[in-house]
Amino acid sequence: MFRQDPLNTILALASEFTPTAVRVAATLRLPDLVEAGHNTPKAMAEQTGADEQALGRVMRYLTLLGLFTEESGTYAVTEVGQVIGSDHPSTLQRWLDLEDPAREIEARFEPAIAELLTAVRTGEPVYEKVYGANFWDDLKAHPKLDKSFNDGLTRTVNRMVPEFVKIYDWASVKHVVDVGGGKGALLAPLLNTHPELRGTLFELEHVVEQARETLAPVADRCELVGGSFFEPIAAQGDVYLIANTLHNWSDADAEKIMARLVEAAGPGGRVLIVERMVDSGKDPVMASYADLLMLVLLGARERSVEDYRGLGAKVGMELTDTLRFETPGMWLLEFTVQS
Repeated sequence: MFRQDPLNTILALASEFTPTAVRVAATLRLPDLVEAGHNTPKAMAEQTGADEQALGRVMRYLTLLGLFTEESGTYAVTEVGQVIGSDHPSTLQRWLDLEDPAREIEARFEPAIAELLTAVRTGEPVYEKVYGANFWDDLKAHPKLDKSFNDGLTRTVNRMVPEFVKIYDWASVKHVVDVGGGKGALLAPLLNTHPELRGTLFELEHVVEQARETLAPVADRCELVGGSFFEPIAAQGDVYLIANTLHNWSDADAEKIMARLVEAAGPGGRVLIVERMVDSGKDPVMASYADLLMLVLLGARERSVEDYRGLGAKVGMELTDTLRFETPGMWLLEFTVQS
């Protein structure tokens, strides 16, 4: 993007037109249209019902951003533009689609992101300043928003399920307790893949009720237990799993949650943490984006392997193995509770 011209690069990065134009491209499926042969503004306008001249002006800007190339009024999609195609494995197109109902939660984030300066000055979340309620209370008050949030989490989980069920030595586990496991999107396929394994979903009472349908096919090997991971975990297993959860909490709260896991697992017990690592080397922009999002929404953070090693040591756990997913940024960390 304007790599030869620093001034224009900064202008594009700072302009609100940049994210909006990219979202327009995703909403109108412009990369899909170009790759299908509708590669002129006239053809794209006919397919989308857009104004030809206005669409051509947006295409000029998107070309300068690096999503397309243009020759004699005909466009081609670049490697960058392909990322927002509807068949790209990242599913980024749906996340950016301005008209997709599932994007409701992302739209809710944006006014909080605009308050980044306040968060930088204070080190505190700014979501409540914008909406008058903290993030979790706001979700409770808006069922559609809560559904959008949980649907997004499910899509994230689904992308890593094929690796998750194979990446660890599950044959060494008799009973896994999925702590804060949502509606069972990880636990259900794990138990389906490993029929000798037993499982427990430990979640808030209202989430447990929502999870019953997901876990129905493995109900004979799966218990559902309601509770908060800030309180004693009333579920027994030899391995305790917590996935995509600790990054939602500050260091102080993450330490409290990990202490409850140690308490439940007991000496010699294992705790598995699945999270995006901010220093993973893969997908660094997304990891950094997520880190800033945690700041403005929750006063929380994405962490490194060493961050988790340090938190684990504080509560009596030793990091004994690290497994890296092919899914960008994701790791599984195995801890063993010390005597």
